[in-house]
Amino acid sequence: MLNIPWTILGVVAGLASVPKGVEFSTMPKAIIISVRSFWWYLWMPQSKGVRAMTIGNVVLLGQDLLDKDLEHELVHVIQFEREPFIFPFLYQYQSLKYGYRNNDYEKEAYDKAGNAYNPMKSRIDS
Repeated sequence: MLNIPWTILGVVAGLASVPKGVEFSTMPKAIIISVRSFWWYLWMPQSKGVRAMTIGNVVLLGQDLLDKDLEHELVHVIQFEREPFIFPFLYQYQSLKYGYRNNDYEKEAYDKAGNAYNPMKSRIDS
């Protein structure tokens, strides 16, 4: 219930990103939107190279996906569910304090998804 505003924002971001297709996940419950571009996100520092992102229960998948990127983003959906409403704030705090890769939420997502961090191909996931 507390993630509904974030999920609505995720759907809006998906629509703004020029969607190519939509799928649904049941575990965890998520809307998965394949998109053409994250053009609206380019103003953010270190936004170049964004492959995917999670906003609420919405996963946005860009065009340059690597192995296990979807699984990685679904871990972020679980994090949203575990810490409803406040997760994005905690995630940003962790990123500012420790950096993207040393953020506890990213460590968990990389560990559980089984994908490898590649600093040349990955900048921001959530």
